[in-house]
Amino acid sequence: MLSESLSPHKSKLTIGKMIDDNFRKISVQNHLEGVTKLVESSNWEKPTKLNIAKNLVEKIEELLDGKASYYICCDRTTSHKKIVIEYDHEEKCKH
Repeated sequence: MLSESLSPHKSKLTIGKMIDDNFRKISVQNHLEGVTKLVESSNWEKPTKLNIAKNLVEKIEELLDGKASYYICCDRTTSHKKIVIEYDHEEKCKH
């Protein structure tokens, strides 16, 4: 008799666990889809790469005790950006 009285309670626990597992799977799937859409729709990669490059140029300036200059170069048909790092300036020997 004791086992019969526990039997309905046990099946309710199993159903509850299945609902929890299904809910968890759906929640995780929805979260991953949302994150994927957020990452794909955002334009974070180019600014991040530019920021990394800027930090590297600053480190090179420090290491060489130099000075970086940033230019935008244009001609009749194209334009591009250029970074010039000047360092180790000395007077020329006069002979």
